[in-house]
Amino acid sequence: MRYSKQRELIINIIKGRCDHPTADMIYSSAREIEPNISLGTVYRNLKLLSDEGEIITLETVDKKLHYDGDISRHSHFICEDCGKIIDLFRPANTPREISDLGLTVSGEKCIYYGKCQECQ
Repeated sequence: MRYSKQRELIINIIKGRCDHPTADMIYSSAREIEPNISLGTVYRNLKLLSDEGEIITLETVDKKLHYDGDISRHSHFICEDCGKIIDLFRPANTPREISDLGLTVSGEKCIYYGKCQECQ
């Protein structure tokens, strides 16, 4: 991937946050630093960063994409009522059935949906 000043700005914004921002939130933050950046540039770079495995995408129940700069192995819990996203850093093992089928896992994404403590 070629270096881009805008891409570096976008990834720094995502990695500097813990709230799993949307593209609009990232765009607003980016405009504070680089007023001439376009929303299209943000979307293109988010897609590229996601495709390259530099960030994780999370789809909430309202179909909004959120982004996570922490690409370490972890899961997410998304509240179906308020949309809150919670990182879960409990280790999970690759199911034995996958390796028994002769398949090799190169990545995973685990998202749990339900109600957070505040919405229960």
